[in-house]
Amino acid sequence: MRRYAMLVAVLVVALAATVWATRARWSDAAAGPDGDFDYASAFESLDPKSTAPLFRMADVAGKTEDELRAALGPPESCETTLYSRRCRYSPGNTEVVFIDGKADWLTVNELGETPFDDALLGRIGLPSSRARNTDSGDKRWTGVSGLREVTAHGSDGRVAYIRIKVKS
Repeated sequence: MRRYAMLVAVLVVALAATVWATRARWSDAAAGPDGDFDYASAFESLDPKSTAPLFRMADVAGKTEDELRAALGPPESCETTLYSRRCRYSPGNTEVVFIDGKADWLTVNELGETPFDDALLGRIGLPSSRARNTDSGDKRWTGVSGLREVTAHGSDGRVAYIRIKVKS
């Protein structure tokens, strides 16, 4: 009986040491440059410097809610109005307005550090092309990949958001 008690005590000490060592490694890995916990690194899903597409517009434009669920995952929230349904999805904090059951107006609100230039369409899986109308805070494309209109708003050389109108 004494051997079992000694064996259990050794196992408890070994387990406690393993947990302590693992916790120390996790906290070191999550520490920011000043040694504090780096919340952005631990919880941010969008790399602010990435230029990779958040999603492909072809997987989203004109699709039903079920088709969007397959492409973007389940919506974070939805609300229904008299003429439409609006849902929010996590890639890029994307808002989709469904008109007649199809994704018709899309707004992508978080594009990281995407530069406010003609290449920004790549963040939503569209080919880069020259904007037809531009001013200091807006760029507008028409007819890109069969979409009615794509408008980007930006400031300080970065994109604030992109709004896409599929048909309406």
